[in-house]
Amino acid sequence: MTAVSRNRPFGRPASGRGPPSLGRIYQNQAFVGRTAAALRLLDRHPEDGVTALLRSLEAEGLVRREPDGAFRPAGPLGGPAADCNDLRAAAMNWADKLAAHSGMSVRLAVAHPDGARIVHHVFCPDNSPQRLETGEICPATGALARALAAPHDGRFVYATDTDGHGTASLATTIHCPGPEPTTCALGLTGPRPALDPALPASGHCRDLLREAADRIATTLAAGRR
Repeated sequence: MTAVSRNRPFGRPASGRGPPSLGRIYQNQAFVGRTAAALRLLDRHPEDGVTALLRSLEAEGLVRREPDGAFRPAGPLGGPAADCNDLRAAAMNWADKLAAHSGMSVRLAVAHPDGARIVHHVFCPDNSPQRLETGEICPATGALARALAAPHDGRFVYATDTDGHGTASLATTIHCPGPEPTTCALGLTGPRPALDPALPASGHCRDLLREAADRIATTLAAGRR
């Protein structure tokens, strides 16, 4: 069992060495995630069967429709759809911990022509009614999209939400260099006073967000070795 330090919110392994075959572990997690997503989509549309499943997979970016109407995989392993699943698998653990320690909802997104596409969403841990937003497009004016559009230098982007509930979002980018570089945005959504960079109280959330982003980047890099 991994020892957890009480001095860091996310803890650090007792040993500096990671488990063997780490890349294979995350590849398997991504495969399980893709399979589970397909089964959930089929369960939602039992009356339409395969046709509805293919249309839902198209909406998720996992398949594309050719001009002749036939469906084809969105790309080979390593393509956009696979990248999103690998990203989700690498981020799940840290995104869950970020939500638990911040008490806010967490979203992970990639760039989209209309803003940012959410690839992973963790609910705010307050037992309030919430709706899963994975696969939805965030507007270009939101913190996630603005973070992806800004220079990827680790800065934080803050944006107030227009939901009328006094919430805001704080986001930063995660960049994993390599043969297939990946850039995504990680964001927190919660009460404005806790996220507004102009207020001292936001320092805690910035620290949590930065550490989670760094951990996700490290996990992504380890999974590609």
